[in-house]
Amino acid sequence: MPVIFLDDVVISEENNGFSVADFVEYVKQDTTFYMGFKHLRFYSHNYESELNIFDKKGKTIGTLKKQGKYHSNGEKAWVVNDSIVDEGKIFKRNGRYKYYTPKAFDEVFFPSDSIDVSLRISEDKNKGDSQNMRDARTIGFSIGADGVEQSKGGLSKKLAIFDVQMQQYYDYIIGEVTYKEKECYSFSIRVKEGLSAKDKKKALIRKIVSFFDKENFKVIYRQYKFVYSNWFLDLDMEIKVNMDYINGKHMPTDIYYKGFWDVILFKPERAEFRLKNFNYRVN
Repeated sequence: MPVIFLDDVVISEENNGFSVADFVEYVKQDTTFYMGFKHLRFYSHNYESELNIFDKKGKTIGTLKKQGKYHSNGEKAWVVNDSIVDEGKIFKRNGRYKYYTPKAFDEVFFPSDSIDVSLRISEDKNKGDSQNMRDARTIGFSIGADGVEQSKGGLSKKLAIFDVQMQQYYDYIIGEVTYKEKECYSFSIRVKEGLSAKDKKKALIRKIVSFFDKENFKVIYRQYKFVYSNWFLDLDMEIKVNMDYINGKHMPTDIYYKGFWDVILFKPERAEFRLKNFNYRVN
């Protein structure tokens, strides 16, 4: 157990029905956030997205907007784009993307072919997933999982932020917050103030904030901040996800990404992405 700070909140078995240690275990074993994203693929809905690519001065050099429908029959899902509008430098002359970022978001959110869907949570690896997809799933849904590592291009950095070796870099804080008229517990994991530059570099994850609905302990908001720099890779990414209930089902409604990454031998990319999911068809 790491040292847990309580921010104007009292957590005890007498007051809440669970202890601080129980709370941390809830966080580590949470599957509600993952299930919400399985719902995203399992239930038909509409979507709108906007991706902006920036130069090093922050000027927009390319924009890609999409609107369409996500169809699902409970076994297969597929995307139908109603409109795609691009401006500036997004595509090459051969029609392929000029940048890696839109390609990555297409793989995660707008697959070009039909995909299998299920509400069953399985730890088995999908052989059809690329390493990028597996990395995204690991980072997004496995907070605090023991032994989780990101290994890519010479980078091997632990993401298991509850690990004993990583606790020296983080503060863990439980609090309370009202979010979208819902009473929530907040759980924040952030890099300790006063760390040396050398120690700070050892913490790939700089911040994670989660809001848990007090009524059912489901995640209704999550924010990530990743920063890493070495001779091979330089990255700075922030991700925010808003969740809501549609006919009793837990769904991601708004997803936001802003990031910069620079890998040796590749051109650096700065991008901002917004995805809005709405009109879920839930029986």
